[in-house]
Amino acid sequence: MWGSTSKIAYSLQGGLEREDIPVTMRALKTNHISDVLTDVLFSKAILVGSPTLNNGIFPTVGAFLTYLKGLRPKKRMGFAFGSYGWGGQAIGEIETVIRNLGWEMALPAINIQYLPDEEELDNLKKMGQKLGRLIKQWK
Repeated sequence: MWGSTSKIAYSLQGGLEREDIPVTMRALKTNHISDVLTDVLFSKAILVGSPTLNNGIFPTVGAFLTYLKGLRPKKRMGFAFGSYGWGGQAIGEIETVIRNLGWEMALPAINIQYLPDEEELDNLKKMGQKLGRLIKQWK
């Protein structure tokens, strides 16, 4: 909402790409849900991020997850990340959808309060690398 979730996404992307994992990043405010879902159908791992807004998930992410639940793609690895000011509930909502889809949860979700600092961004890149290694091993 204020750019912190985007910073998290770009740091994770950097780590994944260090492990030679191709990344397609989509912002739901500028990409239609159908286009994003097309990417999901051809991806092994899906990372879903959202800031917490009014004690819940960001509306565009909520709509995406609703659409995703209807399509129910199988055999995926899921990962939730986000940011919050004082609540932090969005991540739990994303994790619930991922679990209900039967996707593997590779690593615990990331939920950062306010803007991530340089140390957190560096740790996020390392987390992205770890995810990349898990994606390579996952069948």
